[in-house]
Amino acid sequence: MRTVRTDDSQGYSAEAWKAGPERVYAQMAEEIVGGIPSVDGARALDLGAGTGAAGAVLMRHGALVTALDIAPDMFACDTPARPRRVVGDALALPFRDGCFDVVVAAFSLNHLYDPAGGMKEACRTTRYGGRVVVTAYASVDDHPVKAAVATAAFELGWTPASAMNDIRLGAMPKLQTVQRAAAKLRVAGLEGTPELVRIAVPELDADDLIAWRLGMADIALFVSQLSVDERRRLCRRALDLLGPQPPPLVRSVIVITIVA
Repeated sequence: MRTVRTDDSQGYSAEAWKAGPERVYAQMAEEIVGGIPSVDGARALDLGAGTGAAGAVLMRHGALVTALDIAPDMFACDTPARPRRVVGDALALPFRDGCFDVVVAAFSLNHLYDPAGGMKEACRTTRYGGRVVVTAYASVDDHPVKAAVATAAFELGWTPASAMNDIRLGAMPKLQTVQRAAAKLRVAGLEGTPELVRIAVPELDADDLIAWRLGMADIALFVSQLSVDERRRLCRRALDLLGPQPPPLVRSVIVITIVA
């Protein structure tokens, strides 16, 4: 059994996030936030903030951001400083009605078994006429680097965390298509527009793509416990499986826009 100090694993995970996933999520956040009108000066909630990609872009566009996440340790991998950080539950937001102009839930409500309840709560905290934007990964979102890195990690003993596997199988499918997202809006009693959006991140080469996957939370902790030689072996194996000229990364995303 491998052992690792908690502070070592957190340090590696933060570095791995900045080296890989942050680039991908920042590009997606820019595309998503850029489509929201009147962000400058808006009171905005980064709902399920995670490491803060959406909140960072909202701030660059001039919004006054509050970041909320249920896991306080997510703020340890923070991107630019946020004016306010709150620990709370997306199904019971600790905010009064109508206190935000914009709520962005970037790839967070798709972790809920009740995403309709999450969308309803987001709308409750949004003023009349404000925007709620919810994003989820589409069922068609895939790239060969996912299988390459997973296979290389499996060969070194990695297994996905059962909780994350349950979310992938039980929660994420609920918003993975336009039709399913529309059904959840009806359950919530909300009117909104779900659409399939493709976001290109073309500048990533094979090494960048592997760094993206190795920095994801469900594998970064495992990688932090490997020796330097084992990490190199994992990367070489993943690159062999992926090939030196993989297809460009294009994320397929369900974007749900609600006018409160």
